[in-house]
Amino acid sequence: MDPMLTLWIIVGAVVVLALIALVWIVSARGSIRRLASTVDERWAALAAALEGRAAVAAPLLAPASAQQRTQVADAFAALERADAPGAKAEAEAEVQRLLRPLVQASASQPLGAGSAEARAALTALDDETQARRRDYNTGARELNAKARRFPASLFAGALSTPREFFEVDHSNAVAEPPRIQF
Repeated sequence: MDPMLTLWIIVGAVVVLALIALVWIVSARGSIRRLASTVDERWAALAAALEGRAAVAAPLLAPASAQQRTQVADAFAALERADAPGAKAEAEAEVQRLLRPLVQASASQPLGAGSAEARAALTALDDETQARRRDYNTGARELNAKARRFPASLFAGALSTPREFFEVDHSNAVAEPPRIQF
């Protein structure tokens, strides 16, 4: 076999392998960018749902004491200021802790009162928030897993940082069982 032909075959194989590697790396980079963008959109939707709770909870604050209203207002302000999932989860846990007695107190009010509608709206918003939390955590888990795999691991640090999960500590809710009055 001609040595020049062998050289051209080797050069051709190297060029083909380089093109395959380039396509693989470019597709992995585009994939991680799209996934990071999706996670950012899911985070924005979750943050908007959490911050929308202040308007929904306003009727529950009407019969509350001035101290309770101040505490709840401070908790909502802390929730709006928090930008990282961990900080927002802590602020959300505080909001839930402060709203729980107000929701329980409003249960004794008549059905025609505004607090009954507020409780229903708050429950619907909580359900929406949980769905958005699951969506965000799923996306963050996928992004973190993809960033650890080759070839995305080569440039994942430059494109996106590992995303932390949004998990609210519900141990206080479990520690005290609900009170049922007949």
